[in-house]
Amino acid sequence: MIRIFLTLLTTLILGFSAASYAHKDATGIVKERMDLFKKSQQDIKALYASIRSDELEDIKANAAALAQWGAVMPDYFPEGSGGGVSEASAEIWKDFDGFKDSAKTFELASLSVVAAVDQGDKEAIISAAKSVGDSCKSCHRKFRN
Repeated sequence: MIRIFLTLLTTLILGFSAASYAHKDATGIVKERMDLFKKSQQDIKALYASIRSDELEDIKANAAALAQWGAVMPDYFPEGSGGGVSEASAEIWKDFDGFKDSAKTFELASLSVVAAVDQGDKEAIISAAKSVGDSCKSCHRKFRN
């Protein structure tokens, strides 16, 4: 379980690191969402670090921040905000309901981490955190260039 967790963390870090280069030319809503994705990358790293160190309050705070981002993520993808330096796939606007569903899956996975912390269940925390990472990976596969 820990090996899966570390593999997922490495994959997410590498994916987000490549995206950071594109930020320099972004403006407006595209820059805002790129900055928020960068913050979510930091929150995910902090979430996994807090899981490794068994810091329950930090786990909960990081997961809650991720859930908040998932709740508003679609708002940062208005029609016409693709192209240019954006890594957003045109598929987002072709299947906006599917994109909203993916953001909701991410939000709910993050909230399941919060619930697992409240229950004090370490295995459930790890499993829920894996679901958070899986939801990122799934969404990026479909909706990111």
